[in-house]
Amino acid sequence: MRFVNPVLISWMAASLSLAGLSARSSSVAAADDVEQEAEQQAALERRERYLEWMRTFAEGTKIVLKDQDKDQDVQIVPNPVFRYSDEERLIPDATLWVWTRDGRPVAIQKVEGNNHGGGRQWTICFASLSEGLLKTNWPSGRRYESQTPGVTFKPIPMAAPPSDKPRLRAAELKSLKDRFSGRLSVDGAGKGGAETRTIARPIYEYDDPASGLPRGAIFGVSSTGTNPDLLLLIEARSDEDGNERWEYAHARMTSTSLILRLDDVDVWSETSVPTSNAVFANWTFYFLPRGFQ
Repeated sequence: MRFVNPVLISWMAASLSLAGLSARSSSVAAADDVEQEAEQQAALERRERYLEWMRTFAEGTKIVLKDQDKDQDVQIVPNPVFRYSDEERLIPDATLWVWTRDGRPVAIQKVEGNNHGGGRQWTICFASLSEGLLKTNWPSGRRYESQTPGVTFKPIPMAAPPSDKPRLRAAELKSLKDRFSGRLSVDGAGKGGAETRTIARPIYEYDDPASGLPRGAIFGVSSTGTNPDLLLLIEARSDEDGNERWEYAHARMTSTSLILRLDDVDVWSETSVPTSNAVFANWTFYFLPRGFQ
């Protein structure tokens, strides 16, 4: 009679069971990997689809500076200067586009895909950064003409003159932006709402065509950390005697009330505006249907 070791049988049974579990686990893991890869591919395709539409719309936006003698064409920066999402506001994907004249920004436009109310829309938000007037034609057929300059520059108090060294001047720009802060959705007394912060990295930087030195930068001021509600421009400019100094200006890109502070002192504020017929003196926004998710 042949002896059968019960311990050996138990070990073999356990090994077969573990092998079966391992095979099933491997199968589940492989299925999860396939599903994850499909989701990543779908997200990539969606991102490319959004960018293609936003690029086409931005490139079809035609802007000219109004002049007494002859209107001046401006140039679009070939790629979006900033891309972001804002899940808090149901904006899965958005881009910022800039137009320039002689190297200086004169207009900026948000193109946002939003899911407000569960719908599919685009938000188009346009702001003049020009010290003169401009007019805009969109591929949607809509038109706009500014009634006042988009920006008015003011000296930054107690700021040292701009350096003549590129690296130092770039550092000065970033240091100066830290002196600014703001608040969004404030009440009539300027209270409540949400504190904003200036996004660390500039949205757009530009150089002086003559010297090649950094001339200025656009910084985004945001309550969500990604979506610029207000644009802060800091620029090296000449005073009445031809000496360079740092100056600042701002441009609004939200319908909500807001305050801008310099060294914790309010320097500008505006109340909230309606979201229908939103056409203002130097900025505007409107909505378009979005044909895809």
